Amino acid sequence: MPRGRKLDIEWLKQYYPMMTDIDHLLDDYEAEFGWRPTKRSVYVKTSRLGIHKLPVAGRDGRSERPIRWSKEPELEAWMLEHDHGQRIDVLADEFEGRFGFRVNRSQINIFRASHGTQTRRSHGGGRHRVPVGFERESKDGYLVIKVAEEATVPMSKDNWRLKHVWLWERENGPLPEGHMVMFADGDRRNFAKDNLVAVPTRLMAVMNNVGVEWHDRESLLAAVAIAEMHVERTRIERQRPRVCKCCGKPYTNEGRANPVSTICPECGRKGRKPPNSKRKPKYDRDRMRELSAQGRTNKEIADELGCSQVLVSQVLTGELDRRKRERKERWK
Repeated sequence: MPRGRKLDIEWLKQYYPMMTDIDHLLDDYEAEFGWRPTKRSVYVKTSRLGIHKLPVAGRDGRSERPIRWSKEPELEAWMLEHDHGQRIDVLADEFEGRFGFRVNRSQINIFRASHGTQTRRSHGGGRHRVPVGFERESKDGYLVIKVAEEATVPMSKDNWRLKHVWLWERENGPLPEGHMVMFADGDRRNFAKDNLVAVPTRLMAVMNNVGVEWHDRESLLAAVAIAEMHVERTRIERQRPRVCKCCGKPYTNEGRANPVSTICPECGRKGRKPPNSKRKPKYDRDRMRELSAQGRTNKEIADELGCSQVLVSQVLTGELDRRKRERKERWK
């Protein structure tokens, strides 16, 4: 858009709502005012002013007006009575003949989905539904079974259930919250009663990380028990009183991600680090040489100083000093 020129708001209010094509609108604007604005400037200006295009029947598949089926009891009742699974265009023609305006494909699909009639087919207007008890394979490799003709919650498809969960609940009642049904032997087609075990979901990560394996009901229950033991041990470890290695204050790791942290939460928030406990202690090399001059063996020197015989040998032969000099030379 040329700098300094502004769009004519009154013209946009008059012609933008009836726009069918943005290029045609720009052509008309250029013929009227002698300059052509950009598409972006028109869209931004109309959006800020709250100017919208009027819905026109048949344009881009739009309806003449929006419909919220739950707020339109008369329209909803008519659709429930006259929707027999016919083609969408046929149903839209019938609807237009009754109410004087046309509904589009999306509105009909939303109605059918919200009322559980989306499985009806348009071939001859009949119902082509699979019967209750029909089984199919899910994308994850599990079998799902149809347990009811209609979904209890619209658009939820809760009339289809995982077969192994449905069988377990038929024998044991509703599955407890936070549990999942597992195949004890790992075979997703073995629906024997003893092969279906309900396991707490919170233990799955522990069971996979502690390295336990299972191949039947007994081994799976043992794996669950081991996982429970690990969880309980971690809980007790978090509650164990500790002394911070940085500030010396007592603390516990309860509620912290690391159950064996050696510093208190306050020092952790300040970014402090505990002393390096893995650093090797420094040994008195002069004492090693003195003891060696007294005729002591390497083993006796190592036992007295609390180090290894290899370290004593490297100090007495000068091997340790030689390696230290070589490292310094490399880093120069």
